[in-house]
Amino acid sequence: MRLLRSKTRFMVAAICVLFASTLVGFMIAASASTDKKQTEVQTTAQTETKTETQTKTKRAPQMSTTKTVTPAKSNGKLPDETKFQRIAENEKLLLKADKATGHFTVTSKTTGEVWRSFPNPKDWQDKLNTDAWKLHLASPFMFRYVEFNLRKDLLKETNLYAQKGGISQFEVTDQGFKVMYDMPDLGFMIPVEVKLGEDFVETKVLAEGLVDEKVIPKEEPAAATVDKDGKEIKKPKPKKDPMARLASIRLFPFLGAQTSDDEDGFLYIPDGPGALIDFRERRAGTQNLYTERVYGDDWAYSNRNTMSDRNPITMPVFGIKSNKQALLGVITEGEEYANVVAAPSGSFSQFNWVAPEYQYRFKFFQPTDTKKLNGYLTYSKEITKSDRATRYYMIDEQDEVISYVTLAERYRELLMRESAMKPLEGEQAKLRLQLHLLGGDTEDGFLWDSYLPLTTTKEAEAIVQELSALGVDNMDITYLGWQNDGYSKFGGDFPVPDELGGNKGMKKFTDFAHSKGYGVYLDASSYTYNRGGKDGFRKNRDGLRDLASSVIESMNWDSRRKTFVSPQFMKGVIEEDLQEAKSLGINGYVYGQGIGSFLNTDFNENYRATREQSKEIQSQLFQKAKETFGSVKGAGGNAYTFPYISHMDNMASNFSYDMFIDRVIPFAQIALHGLTTYSFEYANLSDDYADNFLKGIEYGAVPSFVVTNASSQELLKSLSLHEFYSTNYKDWLEEIVSQYQKYEEALGDVQNEFITGHREIVGGVFETTYSNGKQVIVNYNDQEVRVGNVVVKAKDYIVSKGGA
Repeated sequence: MRLLRSKTRFMVAAICVLFASTLVGFMIAASASTDKKQTEVQTTAQTETKTETQTKTKRAPQMSTTKTVTPAKSNGKLPDETKFQRIAENEKLLLKADKATGHFTVTSKTTGEVWRSFPNPKDWQDKLNTDAWKLHLASPFMFRYVEFNLRKDLLKETNLYAQKGGISQFEVTDQGFKVMYDMPDLGFMIPVEVKLGEDFVETKVLAEGLVDEKVIPKEEPAAATVDKDGKEIKKPKPKKDPMARLASIRLFPFLGAQTSDDEDGFLYIPDGPGALIDFRERRAGTQNLYTERVYGDDWAYSNRNTMSDRNPITMPVFGIKSNKQALLGVITEGEEYANVVAAPSGSFSQFNWVAPEYQYRFKFFQPTDTKKLNGYLTYSKEITKSDRATRYYMIDEQDEVISYVTLAERYRELLMRESAMKPLEGEQAKLRLQLHLLGGDTEDGFLWDSYLPLTTTKEAEAIVQELSALGVDNMDITYLGWQNDGYSKFGGDFPVPDELGGNKGMKKFTDFAHSKGYGVYLDASSYTYNRGGKDGFRKNRDGLRDLASSVIESMNWDSRRKTFVSPQFMKGVIEEDLQEAKSLGINGYVYGQGIGSFLNTDFNENYRATREQSKEIQSQLFQKAKETFGSVKGAGGNAYTFPYISHMDNMASNFSYDMFIDRVIPFAQIALHGLTTYSFEYANLSDDYADNFLKGIEYGAVPSFVVTNASSQELLKSLSLHEFYSTNYKDWLEEIVSQYQKYEEALGDVQNEFITGHREIVGGVFETTYSNGKQVIVNYNDQEVRVGNVVVKAKDYIVSKGGA
């Protein structure tokens, strides 16, 4: 589906980090190293340094509520597990905790495996960690804060121990415990809750009771004093209130952390389809830190800020595997305000770790003139307060090897249990060609513009008829550029332009497609923007605004601006259009960009919405479309769209090519296959047609093309269609039919089957196994490869029913 090509992206070089061994506690800020969108961070280690699972959980009665402040002392040492006390247990797991630190362990009653909220002490070596990182590793949480009265654009990174903080309350609950962390020097109070579930432990930073403000009383002016000679003695000026405020928290960031010594393991991060950072004992020197925001950047904070060039995170999940145990982390509350952070061993510490970082304040550009050209970067004054929770699912296998497939299968179970997703059946389980037709756009003229028809509804009928005659039995057709004035115009989508065939022509085409058994969908991503006054839209009244109250615009490749529409305004326009769209007989909308894949805060006073509320608006639009048409699709969509969609267009098939990522894996595809179908980028517009096809076969996708009746040369008449460089259907007819038939032969009988296995057999040769026993082996090499008793040709694949 249409991608936002105008998003400016920059690569920021890695910041060199200096360690001064002679100065005890002088540190660097770990996460400011290579994150391309993170702010400057200062570490001050030496002086600051949804459904609840019902389980039968036993509560340990011996621990009472602690009300006096208990100073937290570490000196860079991990807690003593022998002093931990039983808190709760069920049939599978036992939870113990240390009331002096709030640290905990979870033990499997089946295998005896232990997961700790701190690094595994068996591999602790003082010499491998700096003094400040010893405190980080031992602390129950790390956090960042900003001092608005000193440097409002600078973050400081620290932890409980470095702040000489302590515990003012420890309370045992029915399923776990609550602890209040108190840091008097800053005035911060962080309430935390830990709960044991059937097969998980949930950690949560509570909104209620969270305090990040220290009240500093103003000193009354005292009477002047004089010395023995009668001269006035000048009193020292009182210290300036730094106005310290919380920016982010990493709660139990080293839960499950392990070194790479004699460990068979990896970190899983949700980059693209999924990526692994393997445990390595001798990794090349690096200060790399993966840190990326769940559901992507927020455009309300984009002005003068560097935005990420990585794949956006579409699923709020991460994981770590070590030997015979693993953790799958799922951010269940406040995920829209969370980052996923990960670092391999050798980057800042000897441990491999991955964790969520909950964001409470955000950096933005505050203009100082009416033209908004000059200003400064600062952090938002208001705290974004809500509960922030992550569930860690404990995975331990007695007889089977744990792999990334194991983690993906667990996430699939959660999607079925928590999001009510169901296996495909009937017509839904058929493999369908995803055919996208580009209708029209605006032809740029010297004095005025004119409409540029590229595929009329009558021409679309002829294309579909020809494909049908050549053997394409099943397809879904998505019309792009159907809206009034064409693909690059935004606002006033209806009626369908007469040059394309009008509403009547679209209805006739839809009826024809239905007679063949094909579905017809309209691309609805254009509702994200508006350009002009259609739909009653007024830029200064109805546009999305950032925290500085500036209307947010995006620049097209044609150098023309388009305005982001406030989510509330957009919702009203779509709801008004739904009935007219339904009258065309279509099967549904395809939502993308600002409906399912972009998630923004809106500071427009007319339509004010938090990022969480914007997510809810988008979910409502998906649900409403499904109710209206019976079906709805997504394009590059986030996890909150999964329960509604019948297909996902433009799903990521590759990772962001970070230097320290070792392997790309089909985690997302393993989780979703059998629950919904999906396709990748348009095959005829891919950078590598052959590899794109093989990737689709390996990952269980379906074929996807975008075509026009007009020649590719005709598209040059529009300045906005640069991405559609080879679309004439006659040029691709043979390949479309060939790909469809190959996909049907290889994957036609497994669309409703789960992926149960995936591995690299040898370099460049991958095997995918389905729940019905079918196996597909793909060879990306330029030479043939023998696998068992069969040979896989170069750049080819083989299919077997039960293994090679």
